[in-house]
Amino acid sequence: MSHHSHNPFEGRGNPFERVDAPGGAMREAMKKLMGEYPNGRMNDDDAGAIAMAVGHEDGRVVMKFPKPVAWIGFSGDEAMALAQLLITHARKAGITAPTILRIGE
Repeated sequence: MSHHSHNPFEGRGNPFERVDAPGGAMREAMKKLMGEYPNGRMNDDDAGAIAMAVGHEDGRVVMKFPKPVAWIGFSGDEAMALAQLLITHARKAGITAPTILRIGE
């Protein structure tokens, strides 16, 4: 089971940054990505590249996006980089289960 919200840090401070903060890293990253389609468009609904932040707070791994999204797509290399980042933050959030990775079929 996981948690979600359109504004998960309302009134609690933000361990990453406010998405709308002037000069914020996420805002600046989005400016650079506007209108880009890495590796081409995936389909007619593809709105292009999007920045995201991954971190941890209160024993939970949190992914933050600068705007609401219905789906995200990754290349195999991008998916592996995200998996490694999620594992890093899972450890920092207090992972208790043994880590077993199965790669390949």
